[in-house]
Amino acid sequence: MKLVIRILLLFCMATCFAFADEELKRISEAMPSMPSAKPKKQHKVLVYSHPSGFKHSSIPTGVKALREMASKTKAFEAFFTLKTDEFSKEGLSKYDMIVFNNCTHVQKAFTDSSQREAILDFIKSGKSFAAFHSASDGGVPQWPEYTDMIGGCFAGHPWNAGGTWPFFLADEHHPVNQAFETKEFQFSDEIYQYKGYDRSKLRVLVGLDSLKTDKKGNSPSNDYPVSWVRSYGKGRIFYSNFGHNKATWWTPFMLRHFLDGIQWALGDIKGPSESIPQSKQ
Repeated sequence: MKLVIRILLLFCMATCFAFADEELKRISEAMPSMPSAKPKKQHKVLVYSHPSGFKHSSIPTGVKALREMASKTKAFEAFFTLKTDEFSKEGLSKYDMIVFNNCTHVQKAFTDSSQREAILDFIKSGKSFAAFHSASDGGVPQWPEYTDMIGGCFAGHPWNAGGTWPFFLADEHHPVNQAFETKEFQFSDEIYQYKGYDRSKLRVLVGLDSLKTDKKGNSPSNDYPVSWVRSYGKGRIFYSNFGHNKATWWTPFMLRHFLDGIQWALGDIKGPSESIPQSKQ
Protein backbone atom coordinates (compact mmCIF):
# COMPACT_ATOMS: atom_id res chain seq x y z
CA MET A 1 0.00 0.00 0.00
CA LYS A 2 2.85 2.36 0.91
CA LEU A 3 4.52 1.59 -2.41
CA VAL A 4 1.31 2.47 -4.29
CA ILE A 5 1.03 5.79 -2.43
CA ARG A 6 4.66 6.63 -3.21
CA ILE A 7 4.15 5.85 -6.89
CA LEU A 8 1.05 8.04 -6.98
CA LEU A 9 2.89 10.89 -5.27
CA LEU A 10 5.78 10.62 -7.71
CA PHE A 11 3.34 10.60 -10.63
CA CYS A 12 1.57 13.70 -9.32
CA MET A 13 4.88 15.50 -8.82
CA ALA A 14 6.06 14.60 -12.30
CA THR A 15 2.76 15.80 -13.79
CA CYS A 16 3.00 19.11 -11.94
CA PHE A 17 6.57 19.68 -13.06
CA ALA A 18 5.68 18.81 -16.66
CA PHE A 19 2.78 21.29 -16.61
CA ALA A 20 4.98 23.98 -15.07
CA ASP A 21 7.61 23.43 -17.75
CA GLU A 22 4.95 23.58 -20.47
CA GLU A 23 3.60 26.85 -19.06
CA LEU A 24 7.05 28.42 -19.00
CA LYS A 25 7.67 27.15 -22.54
CA ARG A 26 4.50 28.86 -23.76
CA ILE A 27 5.47 32.10 -22.02
CA SER A 28 8.99 32.03 -23.43
CA GLU A 29 7.77 31.37 -26.98
CA ALA A 30 5.26 34.23 -26.77
CA MET A 31 7.61 36.73 -25.14
CA PRO A 32 9.10 39.53 -27.27
CA SER A 33 12.80 38.98 -27.82
CA MET A 34 13.60 42.68 -27.49
CA PRO A 35 12.06 45.74 -25.84
CA SER A 36 10.35 48.33 -28.03
CA ALA A 37 12.80 50.97 -26.79
CA LYS A 38 16.33 50.74 -25.49
CA PRO A 39 16.32 51.17 -21.70
CA LYS A 40 17.87 54.43 -20.55
CA LYS A 41 19.44 52.65 -17.58
CA GLN A 42 19.39 49.35 -15.72
CA HIS A 43 15.96 49.68 -14.13
CA LYS A 44 15.33 47.81 -10.89
CA VAL A 45 11.73 46.65 -10.50
CA LEU A 46 10.13 45.27 -7.33
CA VAL A 47 7.28 42.84 -8.10
CA TYR A 48 4.80 42.20 -5.29
CA SER A 49 2.43 39.24 -5.77
CA HIS A 50 0.81 38.46 -2.43
CA PRO A 51 -3.03 38.45 -2.38
CA SER A 52 -4.76 39.57 0.81
CA GLY A 53 -8.14 38.64 -0.62
CA PHE A 54 -9.08 36.24 -3.43
CA LYS A 55 -6.06 34.27 -4.63
CA HIS A 56 -5.87 34.07 -8.41
CA SER A 57 -4.41 30.86 -9.79
CA SER A 58 -2.67 32.98 -12.45
CA ILE A 59 -0.43 34.74 -9.91
CA PRO A 60 2.47 32.25 -10.34
CA THR A 61 1.97 32.47 -14.12
CA GLY A 62 2.32 36.24 -13.94
CA VAL A 63 5.48 35.86 -11.87
CA LYS A 64 6.96 33.50 -14.46
CA ALA A 65 6.02 35.88 -17.27
CA LEU A 66 7.49 38.96 -15.58
CA ARG A 67 10.66 37.04 -14.71
CA GLU A 68 10.99 35.83 -18.30
CA MET A 69 10.25 39.35 -19.58
CA ALA A 70 13.09 40.77 -17.53
CA SER A 71 15.48 37.98 -18.48
CA LYS A 72 14.70 37.82 -22.20
CA THR A 73 14.20 41.47 -23.12
CA LYS A 74 16.64 43.04 -20.62
CA ALA A 75 14.19 45.96 -20.31
CA PHE A 76 14.53 45.81 -16.53
CA GLU A 77 15.89 43.74 -13.66
CA ALA A 78 13.14 42.13 -11.59
CA PHE A 79 13.07 41.36 -7.88
CA PHE A 80 10.15 39.33 -6.51
CA THR A 81 8.54 39.36 -3.08
CA LEU A 82 5.48 38.16 -1.22
CA LYS A 83 6.34 40.26 1.83
CA THR A 84 5.80 43.93 2.62
CA ASP A 85 9.13 44.43 4.42
CA GLU A 86 10.75 46.49 1.67
CA PHE A 87 7.86 48.91 1.35
CA SER A 88 9.43 51.70 3.36
CA LYS A 89 11.06 54.90 2.19
CA GLU A 90 14.50 53.36 2.66
CA GLY A 91 13.58 49.96 1.24
CA LEU A 92 12.05 51.38 -1.93
CA SER A 93 14.88 53.81 -2.55
CA LYS A 94 16.88 51.21 -4.49
CA TYR A 95 14.08 50.57 -7.00
CA ASP A 96 12.79 52.43 -10.05
CA MET A 97 9.39 50.75 -10.24
CA ILE A 98 6.85 48.85 -8.17
CA VAL A 99 4.71 46.21 -9.91
CA PHE A 100 1.58 44.84 -8.24
CA ASN A 101 0.81 41.45 -9.77
CA ASN A 102 -2.79 40.39 -9.07
CA CYS A 103 -2.52 41.33 -5.38
CA THR A 104 -6.07 41.72 -4.07
CA HIS A 105 -7.04 43.89 -1.08
CA VAL A 106 -3.80 45.84 -0.76
CA GLN A 107 -5.41 47.89 2.01
CA LYS A 108 -5.17 44.76 4.19
CA ALA A 109 -1.53 44.12 3.28
CA PHE A 110 -0.41 47.69 3.87
CA THR A 111 -2.11 48.80 7.07
CA ASP A 112 0.77 50.89 8.38
CA SER A 113 0.42 54.56 7.40
CA SER A 114 4.18 54.91 6.88
CA GLN A 115 4.15 52.10 4.28
CA ARG A 116 1.18 53.60 2.48
CA GLU A 117 2.88 56.96 2.44
CA ALA A 118 6.14 55.43 1.23
CA ILE A 119 4.42 53.78 -1.76
CA LEU A 120 2.55 56.90 -2.84
CA ASP A 121 5.54 59.20 -2.26
CA PHE A 122 7.75 56.81 -4.23
CA ILE A 123 5.55 57.32 -7.30
CA LYS A 124 4.95 61.04 -6.77
CA SER A 125 8.70 61.64 -6.56
CA GLY A 126 9.16 60.53 -10.18
CA LYS A 127 9.33 56.75 -9.93
CA SER A 128 7.08 54.23 -11.70
CA PHE A 129 4.18 51.93 -10.93
CA ALA A 130 2.59 49.15 -13.00
CA ALA A 131 -0.25 46.87 -11.96
CA PHE A 132 -2.24 43.98 -13.36
CA HIS A 133 -5.80 42.72 -12.97
CA SER A 134 -6.82 42.48 -9.30
CA ALA A 135 -4.27 45.03 -8.12
CA SER A 136 -7.24 47.39 -8.52
CA ASP A 137 -9.32 45.21 -6.17
CA GLY A 138 -8.54 47.27 -3.09
CA GLY A 139 -8.29 50.76 -1.73
CA VAL A 140 -11.61 52.37 -0.88
CA PRO A 141 -12.91 52.86 1.71
CA GLN A 142 -9.92 51.97 3.92
CA TRP A 143 -7.23 53.42 1.63
CA PRO A 144 -8.89 55.89 -0.77
CA GLU A 145 -5.54 57.42 -1.74
CA TYR A 146 -4.56 54.10 -3.34
CA THR A 147 -7.73 54.03 -5.43
CA ASP A 148 -7.08 57.61 -6.50
CA MET A 149 -3.51 56.69 -7.46
CA ILE A 150 -4.24 53.54 -9.47
CA GLY A 151 -7.33 55.05 -11.11
CA GLY A 152 -10.27 52.97 -9.88
CA CYS A 153 -11.41 50.19 -7.56
CA PHE A 154 -12.93 46.83 -8.49
CA ALA A 155 -16.74 46.83 -8.19
CA GLY A 156 -17.56 43.45 -9.70
CA HIS A 157 -16.97 41.61 -12.98
CA PRO A 158 -20.13 41.21 -15.05
CA TRP A 159 -17.86 39.98 -17.86
CA ASN A 160 -16.59 36.68 -16.47
CA ALA A 161 -13.33 34.89 -17.17
CA GLY A 162 -14.95 32.18 -19.27
CA GLY A 163 -16.38 34.61 -21.82
CA THR A 164 -14.86 36.11 -24.93
CA TRP A 165 -15.47 39.86 -25.00
CA PRO A 166 -15.18 42.70 -27.53
CA PHE A 167 -12.56 45.39 -26.99
CA PHE A 168 -11.49 48.52 -28.82
CA LEU A 169 -8.46 50.79 -28.82
CA ALA A 170 -9.45 54.11 -27.28
CA ASP A 171 -6.13 55.56 -28.47
CA GLU A 172 -4.92 53.51 -31.43
CA HIS A 173 -1.83 55.64 -32.00
CA HIS A 174 -0.48 55.49 -28.46
CA PRO A 175 2.87 53.62 -28.34
CA VAL A 176 1.60 51.29 -25.61
CA ASN A 177 -1.11 50.08 -28.02
CA GLN A 178 1.16 49.16 -30.91
CA ALA A 179 0.96 45.49 -29.95
CA PHE A 180 -2.59 45.32 -31.30
CA GLU A 181 -2.99 44.74 -35.03
CA THR A 182 -6.60 45.93 -35.23
CA LYS A 183 -8.58 48.69 -33.56
CA GLU A 184 -11.20 46.19 -32.41
CA PHE A 185 -10.54 42.66 -31.16
CA GLN A 186 -12.03 39.78 -29.18
CA PHE A 187 -10.32 38.29 -26.15
CA SER A 188 -11.11 35.99 -23.25
CA ASP A 189 -10.47 37.35 -19.76
CA GLU A 190 -12.33 38.62 -16.69
CA ILE A 191 -13.26 42.29 -17.01
CA TYR A 192 -14.10 44.69 -14.21
CA GLN A 193 -16.43 47.56 -13.58
CA TYR A 194 -15.13 50.20 -11.18
CA LYS A 195 -15.96 52.58 -8.38
CA GLY A 196 -13.84 55.65 -7.70
CA TYR A 197 -12.97 55.86 -11.41
CA ASP A 198 -12.49 59.34 -12.88
CA ARG A 199 -11.76 59.38 -16.61
CA SER A 200 -10.43 62.95 -16.42
CA LYS A 201 -7.45 61.77 -14.34
CA LEU A 202 -6.09 59.16 -16.77
CA ARG A 203 -5.72 58.22 -20.43
CA VAL A 204 -7.72 55.16 -21.41
CA LEU A 205 -5.89 52.99 -23.93
CA VAL A 206 -8.16 49.95 -24.25
CA GLY A 207 -11.88 49.82 -23.50
CA LEU A 208 -14.57 47.17 -23.31
CA ASP A 209 -17.22 47.53 -26.03
CA SER A 210 -19.94 46.69 -23.51
CA LEU A 211 -22.89 47.44 -25.82
CA LYS A 212 -21.85 44.45 -27.94
CA THR A 213 -22.28 42.14 -24.93
CA ASP A 214 -25.37 40.88 -23.12
CA LYS A 215 -24.07 42.11 -19.75
CA LYS A 216 -24.93 45.31 -17.94
CA GLY A 217 -22.45 47.18 -15.76
CA ASN A 218 -22.57 50.15 -13.39
CA SER A 219 -21.54 52.93 -15.78
CA PRO A 220 -24.40 55.14 -17.07
CA SER A 221 -22.21 56.11 -20.04
CA ASN A 222 -20.98 52.53 -20.65
CA ASP A 223 -17.41 53.59 -19.89
CA TYR A 224 -15.43 50.47 -18.95
CA PRO A 225 -11.69 51.09 -19.26
CA VAL A 226 -9.42 48.05 -19.44
CA SER A 227 -5.89 49.44 -19.83
CA TRP A 228 -4.77 52.96 -19.05
CA VAL A 229 -1.81 55.22 -18.27
CA ARG A 230 -1.62 58.30 -16.10
CA SER A 231 0.74 60.73 -14.45
CA TYR A 232 0.84 60.87 -10.67
CA GLY A 233 2.91 63.70 -9.29
CA LYS A 234 6.18 63.35 -11.17
CA GLY A 235 5.65 59.59 -11.63
CA ARG A 236 3.96 57.49 -14.29
CA ILE A 237 1.48 54.62 -13.94
CA PHE A 238 0.40 51.80 -16.25
CA TYR A 239 -2.52 49.56 -15.30
CA SER A 240 -4.21 46.73 -17.18
CA ASN A 241 -7.30 44.79 -16.12
CA PHE A 242 -6.11 41.88 -18.27
CA GLY A 243 -4.38 39.04 -16.44
CA HIS A 244 -7.02 36.91 -14.70
CA ASN A 245 -6.66 34.00 -17.09
CA LYS A 246 -3.37 32.13 -17.23
CA ALA A 247 -3.46 32.14 -21.04
CA THR A 248 -3.32 35.94 -21.05
CA TRP A 249 0.25 35.63 -19.80
CA TRP A 250 1.35 33.61 -22.84
CA THR A 251 -0.52 35.58 -25.49
CA PRO A 252 2.08 37.39 -27.63
CA PHE A 253 0.26 40.70 -28.18
CA MET A 254 -0.69 40.91 -24.49
CA LEU A 255 2.90 40.38 -23.39
CA ARG A 256 4.01 43.13 -25.79
CA HIS A 257 1.26 45.41 -24.46
CA PHE A 258 2.37 44.73 -20.87
CA LEU A 259 6.05 45.25 -21.72
CA ASP A 260 5.35 48.49 -23.55
CA GLY A 261 3.21 49.69 -20.64
CA ILE A 262 6.03 48.96 -18.21
CA GLN A 263 8.54 50.71 -20.46
CA TRP A 264 6.22 53.69 -20.80
CA ALA A 265 5.94 53.99 -17.01
CA LEU A 266 9.72 53.69 -16.70
CA GLY A 267 10.13 56.55 -19.17
CA ASP A 268 11.83 54.54 -21.93
CA ILE A 269 8.82 54.92 -24.24
CA LYS A 270 7.39 58.37 -24.86
CA GLY A 271 3.66 58.92 -25.08
CA PRO A 272 0.93 61.16 -23.65
CA SER A 273 -0.90 60.59 -20.37
CA GLU A 274 -3.53 63.32 -20.63
CA SER A 275 -7.18 62.29 -20.60
CA ILE A 276 -9.08 61.89 -23.87
CA PRO A 277 -12.87 61.92 -24.41
CA GLN A 278 -14.83 58.69 -24.37
CA SER A 279 -15.14 57.49 -27.96
CA LYS A 280 -17.92 54.92 -27.49
CA GLN A 281 -21.12 55.21 -25.42
